[in-house]
Amino acid sequence: MKRFNSSKWITENKHGKLSEMKYDDPFNKKEEDPKNPMGIPEIEKDPDAQAAAPKKGGEGEKEKAPLDPAAITNQTSYGELSGEEDAKKILSQLQSKDPNQPIFKAMEFKDDDGKTVKPDPEKIAKWVDGKGVDTLAKRMVAIGAALPSTGLPKKDMPFLPGPKDAVGDVDDVEDALTPGQGKYGVDFKEAVDAPSPNTFVGMKDKAAQDYMQSGEKDGDPMDDKAAFEKDPKIAASAAKPTQSNILIAKSIGMAANGVEGGNLGAYFSTDNEILDGHHRWAATMLNNPGAEMGGFAAIDLKAMGGTKPALKHLTAIGNALGNKTKTSEAKDPRSSLYEQLEKHINKLVPYKK
Repeated sequence: MKRFNSSKWITENKHGKLSEMKYDDPFNKKEEDPKNPMGIPEIEKDPDAQAAAPKKGGEGEKEKAPLDPAAITNQTSYGELSGEEDAKKILSQLQSKDPNQPIFKAMEFKDDDGKTVKPDPEKIAKWVDGKGVDTLAKRMVAIGAALPSTGLPKKDMPFLPGPKDAVGDVDDVEDALTPGQGKYGVDFKEAVDAPSPNTFVGMKDKAAQDYMQSGEKDGDPMDDKAAFEKDPKIAASAAKPTQSNILIAKSIGMAANGVEGGNLGAYFSTDNEILDGHHRWAATMLNNPGAEMGGFAAIDLKAMGGTKPALKHLTAIGNALGNKTKTSEAKDPRSSLYEQLEKHINKLVPYKK
């Protein structure tokens, strides 16, 4: 028996299956259109709605199904919006001031003491009215359109000095990427793979010491250099998210509470990619896309071999400086009933190809 695949099941059953028979009379059929083998009449689309829809995948991108407003959870992302109408349905729930609406329920969270924190419907509805539904709907769709088709998981993001709970100094990161500047110098130019996350944590480990000085011992100590700009400033609209799972409820809650620009408390690339602080960026985009955002530093990831190799080295640098990296994503207990069902079924049913 084959393994149950929840993603395939949802895709096939979300809107109901089409008839197995393509033709009423299979012996009297016209030559089928390869782009429309079912012969379904084309529905005329509103050109204004088409222009407003996000365009990420270019030609061949599948049209998204409308978002079911009753199914919104705290895991609903901007990438799920099919257009401005979806956004307006969410904003309509906010304007209702009804705390039982799905979007308000999605905004609830537990604090460090385990106490449930609930949103203020009156305050949020006032925020929506002040910004305007049309304006916010356009900005929500713009956030979705800016997301990468395949985002980087948060667990792959480095934990570097800068935040209050981090060890070390931003200058230590610059030192590691700038040969001849101080006591560090990491080799990222030669065919040297970065150590796996948390191979070492802290400079007391000999392996951490060797890694942080590897660029000084590779035969060309001056070749491992990546541009490093402290305290960069960019407009929110110019920033490029690197994660795709940016949550609507979380960012709206931040925006309604006044988050707009300021320091993201994170690092950028010199190409304006955001390495962390994505929800603060989304909140700023909702409030004022032109607002200026800052960060600890901007790093030239291309000089380090590209985004993914660079993040691996930056993760190792953070580890060496004493910052342990998260190696798994936090799982929300309500996030996917289907995934839980899939795991349960596959556990009970022997797998056969």
